[in-house]
Formats: sequence, C-alpha cells, structure tokens
Amino acid sequence: MRRLLVFMLIALAVLQNAPPAFAQRRRSPRSAGTNLLDMLGILPESVKSILVLYLARNATKEKAGELEAELRTKPDNTESRLTLIGYYSWNGKNMVDRVRLRTHVVWFVENHPEHPATQEPILRDLPDDREGNALILAQWEKNLETRGNELEVLKNAEKFFFSRDPAQAEEILHRLAQREPLNEEWPRELALLYRMFGVPNYRPAETDDAAGVALEGYRRVLELTRGSAARETLAGDMAESAFKAGDFTGAAKLAKLHLESGEGSAVHRANTILGRVALRSDDIVNAKRHLIDSSRAQTAHHISTWGPRMILAKELLDENERDTVVEYLQNCLLLWPRGENLLHYWIADIKSGRKPNFGNLGLQ
Repeated sequence: MRRLLVFMLIALAVLQNAPPAFAQRRRSPRSAGTNLLDMLGILPESVKSILVLYLARNATKEKAGELEAELRTKPDNTESRLTLIGYYSWNGKNMVDRVRLRTHVVWFVENHPEHPATQEPILRDLPDDREGNALILAQWEKNLETRGNELEVLKNAEKFFFSRDPAQAEEILHRLAQREPLNEEWPRELALLYRMFGVPNYRPAETDDAAGVALEGYRRVLELTRGSAARETLAGDMAESAFKAGDFTGAAKLAKLHLESGEGSAVHRANTILGRVALRSDDIVNAKRHLIDSSRAQTAHHISTWGPRMILAKELLDENERDTVVEYLQNCLLLWPRGENLLHYWIADIKSGRKPNFGNLGLQ
C-alpha cells in the first residue's frame, strides 16, 4: 500500500509540473489532482485522504476561499474539508488560519470519527494550539461514549490515544480484540504500546524490575492472542522486540519463557537471543554456550526449513571466537543439507582468517 501511495504522489507531482502544452490538453474545470483521484476511485479511502491532504499544499488562497464558501452551503463535503485542513496545515500564516484549521479538524473529528483521515497526524495534533488540541481530546472522549460500539470509530480512537493515554489505548485494544478476536493486529499493537510506553497500571514489586514488566506485558498480550501459532511464538516475538529496544533483561526473561514452550523455533531462536544478551554483558562463555545450544539436534526441522541464524556467530567472530563459530557451522551441516556448500565456504573463510558474508542470515 505504501508503494502504491508513493507511486501516486510521484504521478501527481509529474502531472502538476507538466509542460504547458501537456497541461492544456489535460485541463478540465476541476484540478488535475482531483481528476486523477476521480479516475482512481478504487483506491481505499485512507489513501485518497492522504492524497487530498498532500495536494492541498499547492492550493491557492483563492481556491481556499472558494472551498470555505462552498462549505457554508454543503458542510458535509469531506473532500473540501480535507483540502482546507491540508491547505492551512501547509500554508497557514496567522491566527485566523490557525482558527480555521482548528475549526475544520474539530468538525471532522466530531462528525466523521469513523473516517480513516482522522488517523492522520494533521488531524490528531494541532501545532502550537493547546486549546484546539484540548477540543480534539474532548471530542474523542465523547466519541467513545456515543459511538464506541462502531468498529471504525474504535480503530481511529485507538490511534489517537496511543501516544496520549496508553491506559485508554489499552482499554480500546481490548474492545477491538473482542470485536475481532482473530485479528492479529490488536495483540501486535498492544505489544508495541507496552514496548513504547510501558505497561499501564502495573507496579512491579521492585522499582527496577524490567523482567517483571516484560512478563506482565507478555501475559496481557497473550490474553488477546487467539491463534495457536501466534500464541506459541509470542514470547519469542516479544523477546526480539525487547532486545531491539535495548531491554536486555526483559529480552532474556522472555527468551527463557520461549525456550520452555517447546515451539519448533524456540531452541534456535531463544538461544540466539540469550547469547546476544550475554555478549552485551561481556559474558563470552555463556554467549558461546548459547551459540552451540542453538544448533542442537531438536532444531533440525526449523533450521532445515529457514536456515540457521548467523547474527550471534557474526558477533562472536567480532570477539575472535573462531573455533566456537566453526563448531556451530559444522553442527549446521547436519541440520541444513541444502546449505552445505555455503557452510563449507564459511568454514574455509574463517579458517583462513577471513570473515564470511552471511547475507540475510546474518541480519538481526
């Protein structure tokens, strides 16, 4: 979808900057951008909204005046509203423009909270307008009271509250999960919420109990996760997210939990994470042990299908632990038959003092 949007924006830019002769042939009573949007009526409303907001940066002051006049007789013209929101966001110069922007955004949130455009940053936060942002917040709270049974309103409200009120966003995500229990987007979004803002209303026994916070977040996300496969891999998924975020204590706790799950990828995946965590505390001995443990016989099915992860091996090579990495690669010869040639090349490189190129298998 993002690639399509980028293509559309490029196409619009080309059309808007076309030579005069070409522009004359394509000119009609309405703008070129609007014509193109009309021709692409099959686009999702969310994409069309972004295009309207983007195109508005090139609107003229006269065009904005015409749209303001039009809305006085046709107040529910959402495309005109979005055009004006985009125009004032890009071109607003004074207090009058700021008030007009606020008026249109608040109107949109009040009258069309189900519209995907309300997820756009321009309609969620008004720069340097504390009063306007307070009005938007109050309206979203009202929307939850009056239209909180509507799925699209809930989706848009969750995006609004995500960074403003994590506890409210968490509550909305539970409501969304009740409506769509098999939709994996909601537990993923909840895990992201916890990773970015912590676990709302959770007070660990110890002040700095990162492991306890990680486990509490996992427990809550697990409650929303319905698919059996997703439940089995959840601890591993969250462990990797915690590691990437720099929460090594939480990552280790979740990796150990994943290791105990018996899920097919757990031994290889969890030991890789635990080894990388060990390296971060300069525990070379345990990092080496986890690398070898990640190539135990019970990982055969996973490694034969997906190939072995090489990121921990790569990091140990940086520590000059060549013998351990060679042992790991030799173990993988039994687990990854189709990668035999590559493994032999890598082993030869290491024994010759070179660092192998592990390609995608060496990425995080």
